[in-house]
Amino acid sequence: MALITCPECDGKVSEKALACPACGYPISQQKGRSAWPHVIGGVAGTYISAQAVATIVVGSVMFIAFAAIMIAAILR
Repeated sequence: MALITCPECDGKVSEKALACPACGYPISQQKGRSAWPHVIGGVAGTYISAQAVATIVVGSVMFIAFAAIMIAAILR
């Protein structure tokens, strides 16, 4: 396992790393695609998956619908 120089911050990074641990610059590029194929954002440690976003949206909609039903039942 060799160390390479990060093109962003000139730090030493493993050639197998997905991103530089110092600055978060994506190191590994696979066939022209992002190192994280199903990720919104690209900086290491600050990304969120598309599935997590969908879960948050669906959960929020279900919570609001449940709250509306409960309020309607109480006010009836």
